[in-house]
Amino acid sequence: MIDAAGFKLWNSTAMGLYLTCLEPGEMLVEGRGTRVRDSAGRWYLDARSGFWNVTLGYSHPALVEAVKRQVETLPYASLWGYGRPASLAVETAAMLSPHLPGDIDMVKFQSNGAQAVETAALLSRHLHLLGGRPQKNAVVAMWGGFHGFGPGASALTGLPYLHYHAGPLLPEVIHVPGPFAPIGETGTPDLVRVVSDYGPERVSAVVVEPVIGEGGHVLGAEYLRQIADFCREHDIHLIVDEVTTGMGRMGAYTRSEQLGLAPDILTLGKGLTGGYVGMSAVCLSRGLYQQLLDAPVERFFASGSTHDGHPLGLAAATAVIRVLNEEKIFQNVQAQSLTLQTRLEQLAERHESVSAVRGAGLMFAVEFAASGDPWFTNKVRLAMEARGVLVAVLNSVPAIMIIPPLIVSAEEVAEIAHALDGALADLANGWEPAGPPMKGFV
Repeated sequence: MIDAAGFKLWNSTAMGLYLTCLEPGEMLVEGRGTRVRDSAGRWYLDARSGFWNVTLGYSHPALVEAVKRQVETLPYASLWGYGRPASLAVETAAMLSPHLPGDIDMVKFQSNGAQAVETAALLSRHLHLLGGRPQKNAVVAMWGGFHGFGPGASALTGLPYLHYHAGPLLPEVIHVPGPFAPIGETGTPDLVRVVSDYGPERVSAVVVEPVIGEGGHVLGAEYLRQIADFCREHDIHLIVDEVTTGMGRMGAYTRSEQLGLAPDILTLGKGLTGGYVGMSAVCLSRGLYQQLLDAPVERFFASGSTHDGHPLGLAAATAVIRVLNEEKIFQNVQAQSLTLQTRLEQLAERHESVSAVRGAGLMFAVEFAASGDPWFTNKVRLAMEARGVLVAVLNSVPAIMIIPPLIVSAEEVAEIAHALDGALADLANGWEPAGPPMKGFV
């Protein structure tokens, strides 16, 4: 057991709780393909893709070579000010633009997904101010949605436990029930009904995830189209958060593309660089971008940070785009999605503890029925880990998320399902983790 008092790394969100459970052999030291190795020499199938972002697996030769080559030529250039970005930033935006939905073709590279979502929300407000509509400043998001951590991202995230930790967050954020909660008697989507009651003339933007990360709820095409039509009618910007669903996770560059959805602003992250370097993107239509260009210079939109569009991230992103274009990644996602869904649904029929299976692409939630054990979900994770498979747990939903790399094989999908099947059987037979059940929960 590592002495937490002598450990200097602030790890995860609950440092003391986590570190007192940490064992010396549990640090990760190597990754190859879909697997990672810890310092005790044990290999695990990573069915959570790192933090949902290692989409093309570990040590992918194209990504490794691209980053290595870039660090040897130009390891840094700034996108903030001076007008001298890395030429690679221009090239990467040009490579990404044709794969964006609707008329979106302008790209602003940033550092992480939460920053991109915050930028998108503030950009919406800024554009309405430029247009002489200062009353349009409310931003609408969904209860249960997840958009990251930070004063803006946490405010938009529809999880109350994030709203009271550090005082006021971004003001004028409204949360509404999603379609996975009961809707109004008229059948109108709750979001439309609530915004209509609040006053659409006061709303700047609506932010949605096409697949809810905190629980795997899949928003239907018709539901999203109704929201898009409503936003267009009332001059509300539709921001689609595809930090998780974008760049192949759904078997396409974006879920919006699959559904024929045309957002005003779209955010990308996680898979944009395959997790090799932190980078995200805010993507918008040329029409919205033109509004920024037409504004007086003293009313410029101030947004950015030192490492936005870092050249190493750009190099990784260009490699990701080439791999997605040249290899059969999307086809594999579509095939393994069906295999994974079938296996999970078969498993649910065998285990009473499984109450629901939800998801799309390679992003599935397995939810558990109430058991009276507050740590049951984490015990499932630990039992699967004991069987050599890593999965994610959720804080607000009694579920695990299975979200493997896009290169996962049919044999590895079977391995994931077998580990979950065995873990649930172990728990039904009284299995308990060797350490505290809350180990590594947050």
